[in-house]
Amino acid sequence: MQRLDEAAIRTIGIPRLLLMDAAGRAVAQAVRELIPAPAQDVLVCCGLGYNGGDGLCAAWYLTRWGYQPSLIITGARAHLKDEPAAYARILEGLGQSLHELTGLERAEALREPMSRASLIVDALLGIGWQGPLRPLQERLIRLMNQSGKPILAVDVPSGLDADTGLPNPVAVKAAMTVTFGWPKQGLLLGEGPAHAGQLLVEDIGMPASLLSGLA
Repeated sequence: MQRLDEAAIRTIGIPRLLLMDAAGRAVAQAVRELIPAPAQDVLVCCGLGYNGGDGLCAAWYLTRWGYQPSLIITGARAHLKDEPAAYARILEGLGQSLHELTGLERAEALREPMSRASLIVDALLGIGWQGPLRPLQERLIRLMNQSGKPILAVDVPSGLDADTGLPNPVAVKAAMTVTFGWPKQGLLLGEGPAHAGQLLVEDIGMPASLLSGLA
């Protein structure tokens, strides 16, 4: 899927922002189906990479639909990549705050917003991640799992190896995973099914000529 993403972007010429928009909308739609009432709190936890960009895009859609998501990014706002940074700017322009989680000591402060949330969106790490987890990532995943709140994972549950389906060393235990294009192997192998929960496979505009190579 990583190779197909790059082929769609570099060979066919589909802007990454367009694929990210489709992914973010699919995640936001899944949130809306799980929590139809916009008044309920949604906590979106984002990494600094493209998986985090999907989460920020989902937050943009949720904001447009009347939700008021709380946004956490695991690092400095200035370190977001180009497309995720674009969605961060949009959200900030709409009056949303991005709370930077830059140190392990700040992670404990998330217990309170997690306790208020009706749903947590896990957009920390995608298929490009290679373990093991850094201490801050591991702590945040453990806090999410301990929260007792349903978690919706973006593409793959963070901490789960997308090839083997093994946590490294822990992984998000999601109630639902929204994955893009085709299911990732690790969602179906090893401990993948137990961590992924209900699996939704969403089309984000990947050309059929590319996807047919996986059929």
